[in-house]
Amino acid sequence: MDFSSYRQQLLVRPEGEINLLDLVRNFAQWFFDLLRNFVLVGGLKYFYEKSGSTVLFYLHEFALGVIFLYCLSYADQWYINLFSFLEDKRLADRLNRTVNLSLAVVLFLVIRWGASVIVAEISHAQV
Repeated sequence: MDFSSYRQQLLVRPEGEINLLDLVRNFAQWFFDLLRNFVLVGGLKYFYEKSGSTVLFYLHEFALGVIFLYCLSYADQWYINLFSFLEDKRLADRLNRTVNLSLAVVLFLVIRWGASVIVAEISHAQV
């Protein structure tokens, strides 16, 4: 028995599971980074409410905007092609862009609402 080849084969990861585990790990890292940032923005809101500081208010608003843009940056990774069956490709493209723009606006409003709710809850939990 060759010990070096045995040692190399001892810790072999299955090929199919690597992608799934990397995906889970990347999502968890992204989620906890985002959660940490929401806690930071919630803390800024708490401190500006307690101190009445204008600087902390604008810093909180800027940080909330940056988190919003960060979340919204994931929206352009998908393009919904509902009208691919149309023969007129220009019309299909215009209709698809209208649908995608409408979904982006809805996503914008949902993220804005969700971020403000999360930050408000975090800032009130500090009391």
